[in-house]
Amino acid sequence: MTPPPRNLDPSFATTEDIMNAAGITRKTVAAWVACGFLPTPIRVSQGTVGGVFNRFPAWAVERARFVAQRRAAGFTQDEILEMLAELDARQGIAGKAAAPPRKDKGRSSGRK
Repeated sequence: MTPPPRNLDPSFATTEDIMNAAGITRKTVAAWVACGFLPTPIRVSQGTVGGVFNRFPAWAVERARFVAQRRAAGFTQDEILEMLAELDARQGIAGKAAAPPRKDKGRSSGRK
């Protein structure tokens, strides 16, 4: 028997809330945080017995749905980041989840 869905606290969402809303895996949630689609969660500890879990802002649930729809439609990571920036600008937000700085892979430091 499946447990009833968690009543979403209006102030935060869990990784499971994000996974269920967007139909993605825990690994995908982590990847979306790393690439800037989702904000970095706050890690909360309930001690040895309760364990550690992530808290995302509640708006991350809708953002995950938005990203999942765009990924399914075939948009690239850069296109989705641009859409998210435009969405944030329309909502008057300075950027909920900025893309992390890109690392140059395989490029030299300029020395010979």
